[in-house]
This record gives sequence, C-alpha cells and structure tokens, in this order.
Amino acid sequence: MRSTKGLPLALAPALALAGLVPFTAILSGCAGIDEDDAINPREPYAAEALPLGAERGPVKRTLTAEETRDQFRDLAAEDYVVKKGDTLWSIANHFLKDPYYWPEIWYGNQEIENPHRIYPGDRITIMFVGDRPRLAVGLRPHIRYESLPPAVSAVPLELVRPFLSYDQVLDQSDFEAAPYILANREGALHASTGDTVYARGIEDQRKRFAVVSQGKALRDGRTDELLGYRAIFKGEANLVEAGDPATLTLADTVREIEEGNRLVEMTPEAFTSDVTPQIPAFPIDARIILLPDAITQIGNQQVAIIDRGADNGVSPGDLLQISKRGRVVEDRFGPDEAVVRLPDYPIGSAMVFRVYDRVSYALVIKATKPIHAGDLAQTPVQGDTL
Repeated sequence: MRSTKGLPLALAPALALAGLVPFTAILSGCAGIDEDDAINPREPYAAEALPLGAERGPVKRTLTAEETRDQFRDLAAEDYVVKKGDTLWSIANHFLKDPYYWPEIWYGNQEIENPHRIYPGDRITIMFVGDRPRLAVGLRPHIRYESLPPAVSAVPLELVRPFLSYDQVLDQSDFEAAPYILANREGALHASTGDTVYARGIEDQRKRFAVVSQGKALRDGRTDELLGYRAIFKGEANLVEAGDPATLTLADTVREIEEGNRLVEMTPEAFTSDVTPQIPAFPIDARIILLPDAITQIGNQQVAIIDRGADNGVSPGDLLQISKRGRVVEDRFGPDEAVVRLPDYPIGSAMVFRVYDRVSYALVIKATKPIHAGDLAQTPVQGDTL
C-alpha cells in the first residue's frame, strides 16, 4: 500500500467547516431492529447517502468576531513563552477552549520571518486584528535566524515516531511476496538483538530491513471491506551475506522475532514542524477501526487508525472530531412505536499524522471520554463543541 508523505502544509487561517449535522433520525419499524439496520451508512459525498433525517451542515468560512472571542479562555491572559517540548496543542490549550480553531485564530505576522513557525523562546501574545482577538508571535530579534532551535511540532514526535518510521499497512499480497525468516542460527524459538538469522526470498540489493509480523486485518467500519493489514514492527535486520538462504543479524529488536516473520523495506516517514493543523475543507466521515497497542480504549496522546485515507482526500495535519455514535432506541411512548436514532455526540479531537491509500493514523489531542473502536472521526461540524 502506498503511503502519502507528510508534505509541508501552510497554516491556513480560514478553512471551511463542513460536515453532517446530527439530527435525530426517526425510523419506522418494529421492535428489535438491529442498530446497523436502523442507521444507513454515513457517506459524506452524496446527499442521498446521508442518514435518514440528517442534513448537511452549512459551510462556515470563518468564525465571527464574537465566536472568536468566545474561543479564548481569558482575553486578558498573560503572554506565553514557548518552551522546549511544547507542541501547537499545548500552546493552543493555554489560550483556547477548543484546539480545533488554532488554524483560524492564529495570525501570521508578515513582519516575522517564517510566520507559521514557532520556536522555543518565542513569546505568544493575544493581539487584536480589527475587532478580532488573534494569537501571534511577538517580534523576534533578527540575530536569532542564524541559529534557530528546532521549530515546535504540531504533535509530540516522540509519541508518533514509531508509527512514522516502522509501522506500515500492507496488503495480503505484500506479505506473501516479502522475504521471510527461515530459522535462527541457534535453533531457538525466538531471536532478538545480536542474533543471527537466515532468510529466503531476498532478491534485491538492500542491506537493511524491517522485521514485521502480520497484524490485525483493517476493515471498513461500514462495509467490512478489507483495507489491508497492520505490519507490526519487531526490529531491524542487516544483511551479512547474500544467498539462499541469506544471512542477517538482528538489531534494535522491540519484540521477539520468530520464524516466518517478514522482511520489508524500512520506510522512515517525514513529519516535521512544517506539517501544521488544518480543518478539512470538505466532509471526511471515518470510523476508528483499530487502536494500536491498546486493548479496549484510548485517551489523550494515543494513536488510532481510521478507515479513510488519501483515496478519500485525507491529508497529514487534518483535524477530526471524534464522536460517539448515537444509540438506536425504541420509542415505547409514541403512537407508532418508532425506532429512534439518538444524535451523535463529540468526545474528542484528533489530528492525522500518517496517511495511506485507504487508512490513516491519527493522534488523539483531546478526549473527554474514553475512545473506542467504532467511534466516528469526522470533519468538525458547525455547532458541535466538546
């Protein structure tokens, strides 16, 4: 499966908010109807695919002056000096009630070189542009440009780096075609860092491989279509001698390596401070389909896999609202004994940081309740706030 690189994105100040307004959908039917029968699949690209009773939300080009003021925790808040280890979200949460609106409230002062980048030591201040409060960096001494420290990233890179450098999404055919570990020199069941192993199927000139095992199937949350498999990283293998079998040594193992594990290309993924948050300009309607390295639920600063990717227009930096699906209940008090779909309700925020063709990885940046597989990940809807 192709992975879309984290290309630099401008910090767009006025991206459109579009999505689905969660109205109550009343569905006629008998008692005992299944939830999936009661709710039509939510596809955002055609009006006829919306749930019964739902309407597409109005496009919102920008916050009004009053709405902008309401997003601030305190308009009299003191300036904030950026520290090493800060992210855009830690800074946004210092000033704003909802980090979604960072791209819209940020002011790119044109008097400052690289106005969309923030560095440790910068002073973030509240300023007014016309009648709107905005966040901006105070003027920097020009001498600093000769040796600027690393810019602040949108997400904590140490948390997502394993998913950028090693985690992959592969098709079944990719696994079957990949070279595999035949045995280890000592004849033990497992191998680890420093051990020598033998592999078959190495036909190219690569010297370094990622050792992976085939993880859980990734399936569309609505149609159950197979989207690929997570390749679970176990360690690195360095080619010592080509042949059939080839000889390799293991390095930097994080899990025990077994016979049959596959050897795939190391694919470090670029994600730098140039990738900045953006509110998608069109509806993205995904579901969380896997929680890597979690059993049942996740919260702040944890990773989720969603069932939409580059083929659906998802890009690194996209901000998504996480919502709990509304339950389907039987109306036992009305005259028609209708089955009623309750509204979805927001429980968190996430930012996409790695994109494949049909799935994406997103980091939870805010959670008010535990997040589970099956929860929705969508373009923020006008009027929905945490």
